[in-house]
Amino acid sequence: MFVLLIHSVAPPHMLTEQQYPEMRFQPFEGGYLEGFDTENGFQLSRLDSTDPSLYLKYTPGEFMKTKKSR
Repeated sequence: MFVLLIHSVAPPHMLTEQQYPEMRFQPFEGGYLEGFDTENGFQLSRLDSTDPSLYLKYTPGEFMKTKKSR
């Protein structure tokens, strides 16, 4: 579930017309990558892992070529 809290003077209907990409988890050896598919490949938003060295290897916003799975 995705929850977004916005404090704005704009009417709510103007804020909710925007479409957000569908997030998905991509398993890999060492954890899970969370992100969404774009024209440039899989864009990473979050890394879930217990291995600290992987946090130095992967960067949020990075585009990756991965197999699409759910």
